[in-house]
Amino acid sequence: MSYHSKDNDLEKSLLQEILNTLDYDKNLENLTQIITNFFLVDFCLIISDFNNLKYFYTLENSINHNSVISFKTVSNLMQSFWMINLKYESKINSVSNLNHKKYQKLLPFFQEIEVKALLGISTSFKEQTNGIIILGKQEPYQWSQKEKKTLQEVSSIVGMACYLSQINTIINEKNINKESPLFQSNTPKPIEENPILKFWWQSTKKQLDKQLEWNRKVIYNMITIMSDQTRNPLAIIKMVITVLRSKELSPEDLNKRLAMLEEAWSKLNNINEKILQLKHLKSQNSSCNLVSINLKELIISITDTYQNKWQEDAKNSLTLSINFSLQPQQSIKTDSQHLTRIIEELLINAGKFSVPNSHVTLEVNKENKTNNSPIIITLSNLSEYGCKDNTNEFFEPFYREQIVIDSGIPGIGVGLNIVKDLVELLQGKITIHCLPTENPKHCKIVFRLVLPQSLSSS
Repeated sequence: MSYHSKDNDLEKSLLQEILNTLDYDKNLENLTQIITNFFLVDFCLIISDFNNLKYFYTLENSINHNSVISFKTVSNLMQSFWMINLKYESKINSVSNLNHKKYQKLLPFFQEIEVKALLGISTSFKEQTNGIIILGKQEPYQWSQKEKKTLQEVSSIVGMACYLSQINTIINEKNINKESPLFQSNTPKPIEENPILKFWWQSTKKQLDKQLEWNRKVIYNMITIMSDQTRNPLAIIKMVITVLRSKELSPEDLNKRLAMLEEAWSKLNNINEKILQLKHLKSQNSSCNLVSINLKELIISITDTYQNKWQEDAKNSLTLSINFSLQPQQSIKTDSQHLTRIIEELLINAGKFSVPNSHVTLEVNKENKTNNSPIIITLSNLSEYGCKDNTNEFFEPFYREQIVIDSGIPGIGVGLNIVKDLVELLQGKITIHCLPTENPKHCKIVFRLVLPQSLSSS
């Protein structure tokens, strides 16, 4: 087996990834790609949390480009005898050919992704098993001693990454003690003398400090936004109550005051619903109800409402064009309610932040010409509120630019965060780009949503 020269220092690459990446899930996802490239395998799976079953994988060279390892598959896999041995024994375990009758009960878990050879080991940190690494090849393969030894070395570093991911789930501001040894400016001597422990200590401290800073920022933004968005509705309610108590009104005036109350109630109720939706998604209790739907019919049914609403708004008067580059009968197996919510939130966002009398474009096509190619939905609009340096923050909860708050645009900054969580639930990806235009005051905001044609059940 030959290794690429650029990957000779595998440990350094893995450690650098742990140190530089602040998104813990993305961190482990990237580790699977690094390991896949180094070992020249077709599949790498890291399971980092047995209780909540968090798993990350890279799948290369698959004939079925939409092949995915579902939660249900991994959950069933964890119950197999081979995986149980892997979890509770520190030794490495290899399978050269899953077609052998000895592994007939294990083979079904890997048939969909066409893996025939496996190499696995558990990971640990501070003598506690905290994860599993599995490598796979699509053809029968005899694993070498060098590969097994290298994977053992890799497991100690991945164990460190799994530990950092797990402590992130239990960390919050109230239980962080700034006086604890972890936050001392000087590295404790026993850790200083051990390069690996020193690296872990420094990276952990850096991660926790940044997590704490992020928590504080979210809390501050949440308080600021909630205060700003609830102040006017509450003031209107108070004013109407005062008027109703102080004098008798004609039926016409009474109806006007009741309409004001209903509008104020609607604004507060919308805020409450968004918070409850966000809470539900963050609770990890969300699931998918898979159905096969006609994509064009779904998109037209959603967009018709917004086209009419935007045209009725004389102040903004936005126009919406749809470019559907797929077959009219193109179907997609997914959760219809979640997908509808995603598209609606993106349209609501475009309606709020588009330049008045401008154009919004929604395009639907495939990533490539293969039958099972992912579906690409792109939504673009002209805006005054974008900046290429902060677009990733748009998906953060309770994030709003000060210029947006000052402009009186309604919202609490959770719509795109809900979109992000729903997209992940549908096993897709969403990105945002800010492109310059001829007018220096305007920019083009482009959301790109990638979804599998067929969502695996979980």
